[in-house]
Amino acid sequence: MPLYPEFDGRSVIVTGAAQGIGAVTALEFAKNKARVALLDIDETGAQAIAKQIAGSGGRALVVRTDVKDDKSVAAAIARVVAEFGGIDVLVNCAGGYGRLATVEDMPLDEWDNTIALNLRSVFLMSRAVIPHLKKSKAGRIISVASISGRTVTAASSPAYGAAKAAVIQLTRFLAQQLGPDGITANAIAPITTLTPRVKALRTDEDIARIAAQVPLRRLAVSEDHSNAMLFLASDGAAYINGVVLDVNGGRVMM
Repeated sequence: MPLYPEFDGRSVIVTGAAQGIGAVTALEFAKNKARVALLDIDETGAQAIAKQIAGSGGRALVVRTDVKDDKSVAAAIARVVAEFGGIDVLVNCAGGYGRLATVEDMPLDEWDNTIALNLRSVFLMSRAVIPHLKKSKAGRIISVASISGRTVTAASSPAYGAAKAAVIQLTRFLAQQLGPDGITANAIAPITTLTPRVKALRTDEDIARIAAQVPLRRLAVSEDHSNAMLFLASDGAAYINGVVLDVNGGRVMM
């Protein structure tokens, strides 16, 4: 039985849906009978997630999208609206960084690309869906920030941390400006999560060290974050607006 029966028939966009947190979030929305659009530049990966959704009787649409590119975003939104008839929820999950770095050793193109993937994408996607969310009775924007946007850690990327901090502030602007239209905007700030990307970047020793710093003594898994985002999209969270939900096992307490 779905945890959120109100999602039945609602249209949800998840960016970065081909793997990791985005893929799990798309699958969970589909389990709750939402129609899910999977937007990712990795079309093959997104198709694999869509196949899982279809195999469970759900409805999914894959749109190859470069979330850093205005024209690609506009075309994707038009495709989703044509297929689903509207948009109720946007989950900005696309993001990441290529390596651990310092300001001193970071080339300008790496800085620009990381900012574009993590911040520009949220701006472009949010701006594009606003006219459609205004027509919804349950409009939601949920963005994935990071613990790196809440505090400074050495084992991260300064461009990534700066972008995620800006995502949090952009979320507040969206909440303030769209609230009169009945649209809420919130963010989650995950800790290091055991996704394929993180496993590729971190050694087993890194993972054990980070887990030891968490009061719950484990790293997060993608389901920890998808659970938080489904709640923020639900009717039960209708009066939660402009917040950052820290999903970090108590590693950082704000």
